[in-house]
Amino acid sequence: MIVPKLLALAVFIPAVLGSSPLKKVAEWYDLEYEFPTAMDRQNAIIQKKYIPGNGVPIDVDVAYRNMGGSLIFVTVPRFTNGIPVTLGTISGMSTSMGPMIRAYPDYASQSSHGARCDGITSVFRVSVDKCKRLWVLDTGRIGDDVLCQPQILVYDLNTDYKLRQYRIPMSQVTKSSLLVTSVVDVRNSGCDQTMVYIADVTGFGLIVYDYKRNKSWRVNNKLFYPHPKFGTFTIKGESFDLMDGVLGLAISPPVSRTQRGGYGLFFPPYGDPYDYQNSVLPPTDRLLFFHALASATENAVPLSLLDNSTIWENNPDDMPRSFREIGYRGTQSAAEAVDQHGNLFFGLMNPIAIACWDTNTEYNKQNIKIVAQSDDTLQFVSGLKIVMNGRGEEELWVMTCRFQKTMTGTRNFRELNFRIMALQVNQLLGGTRCSGRETNSFQFPSF
Repeated sequence: MIVPKLLALAVFIPAVLGSSPLKKVAEWYDLEYEFPTAMDRQNAIIQKKYIPGNGVPIDVDVAYRNMGGSLIFVTVPRFTNGIPVTLGTISGMSTSMGPMIRAYPDYASQSSHGARCDGITSVFRVSVDKCKRLWVLDTGRIGDDVLCQPQILVYDLNTDYKLRQYRIPMSQVTKSSLLVTSVVDVRNSGCDQTMVYIADVTGFGLIVYDYKRNKSWRVNNKLFYPHPKFGTFTIKGESFDLMDGVLGLAISPPVSRTQRGGYGLFFPPYGDPYDYQNSVLPPTDRLLFFHALASATENAVPLSLLDNSTIWENNPDDMPRSFREIGYRGTQSAAEAVDQHGNLFFGLMNPIAIACWDTNTEYNKQNIKIVAQSDDTLQFVSGLKIVMNGRGEEELWVMTCRFQKTMTGTRNFRELNFRIMALQVNQLLGGTRCSGRETNSFQFPSF
């Protein structure tokens, strides 16, 4: 069996746009973990804290360090027991299954599996910001068991020092809450003015965290809920049912308030959402794009509205019509991200592809373009990030996990199941704006 080499950027999917498809970074038949000692590994197996085959990687992010080199982060949520590392980096060691995952910041911080809540219990996704900080969203759950308070952990990536540990108040989550996605918005060079937006996929809400004030609040809206028609997922002939709510999050570049409908936010004639409060409108704003996993629509809400804590602290269900559906794509999507030019990238379930939308245009099938497609390598894009490399170039990083095989119990460890792929955005697009084949050229499912 040939062991894939880490960061061997060999072309492995057919080009859809130009001649530069996504390139392989890492791939696994099954996950393997690096333990501090052989005894630690043996103890984890005996205590059933390590059960081979139980792990499914969900997210990827990359940190290009100031002193050179990079860290490739991988998350392995503890959907069940037997997962020794929930947040790690790809190490330089490989096995016949693929490259090994080393616990970050260390194995001791994750080895209690929720018995000590000062450590890390379970992580779905992480974010690396432009201040070289890693934001870790810890659910506090293993499977259905709530073991610890959900929390946000922030690490300095140049020193691996923990800068902050913020426990989200239990009054802001429900019994069914599962915090799975966060997007980070840094607003000044000092890095203290930072806002974080967090998706509660099964509690159907949003948590907003203000780093400077070290406080958070909850926001509810009907668009955070799943749609029953899209609760069945069919990927390459295998189907499963999952009624997951808000999951995909991305932040737009600034848009002028005079640009009615700018970045795809086409408000109906009855006026701007701020009209309800007679507020003073900011000259420019940004939008939080979001969608539920079990849905086929994209939605948006102004950040300045979410940032006004006084609205939501009094009533998390306030201003319901300020959240708007901006368009329909006809199929489900999980992760999404926006580049500096306002291109929104996201995975598609049908066709099995990565699509792109120029947010200066209306969100519809005519303006959604396929930029990469592969029935083999792009099954269930669970993690997707825009990363600025050390040369100041944006890169698209993608994690695929064939999640349908986990849900249906059909995973085969003789097949490659998990992949990380990447490519510079300008190579993928051949310019600064989304272009490529229209999704109209594919047959979308009808309901």
